[in-house]
Amino acid sequence: MSEMSSKPVPTTPGGPDQQWFFDNFASVTDALNYLNESPAQGPGEASAIARNDGTVGLFFLAPGSENSGQQWSFRNFASVADALGFLNNNVPVEGAGEVSANARNDGSVGVFYLSPA
Repeated sequence: MSEMSSKPVPTTPGGPDQQWFFDNFASVTDALNYLNESPAQGPGEASAIARNDGTVGLFFLAPGSENSGQQWSFRNFASVADALGFLNNNVPVEGAGEVSANARNDGSVGVFYLSPA
């Protein structure tokens, strides 16, 4: 699980309302729990990489802007074609910033995406 016990809050005086952070998670479930914890990351506020060993690397903006009516979900696909089929035929189709996907060296694809809550 993440070494962070709670969502970080930027402390830069006079800085932007949000800052980028990075953390590693022991599992997809741990990363999803963190992404969906209030204040949850919204579209464009997370870039997650699900690795072959089951761990997840996560770049994220904090604090999150909430993702009203949506939650982060995850699916594994056997191929890029399968992932694209899901993304292009999923209802509703994911919009800008609502997907973070990575094609792995074994041909599989991990997709984090925002879905209706």
